[in-house]
Order: sequence, then structure tokens, then C-alpha cells
Amino acid sequence: MAYAADAANSVAGLAQQVHGGIGFTWEHDLHLYLRRIKVNGNIDGGVRERRRALVS
Repeated sequence: MAYAADAANSVAGLAQQVHGGIGFTWEHDLHLYLRRIKVNGNIDGGVRERRRALVS
């Protein structure tokens, strides 16, 4: 789960750069995915917390 969350965050960040920043993402559904990734990270805990849970 930690690897998938880290990959989703990286892919969404790259996709935002490809679409030209925030201006073009409002015309694409990418802003919905970015928001969902950020909210899930705040609710479920970030990648660091998940990796710490795996180690302990």
C-alpha cells in the first residue's frame, strides 16, 4: 500500500507538469485525482507512516 501511494503521488505530480500546471488541469479530471490523493494521504496517513508501520 505504501508503494502504491508513493507511486500515485509521483504520477499525479508528473501528470500535472505534463498538463501545464494548474491552468489546464481544471479542464481535465486530473484535479479530481490530485485532490483524492491528498485527502487519502491525510486520512490514511502518509507514506512515511505506512512504512514505519511495516518496519515495526
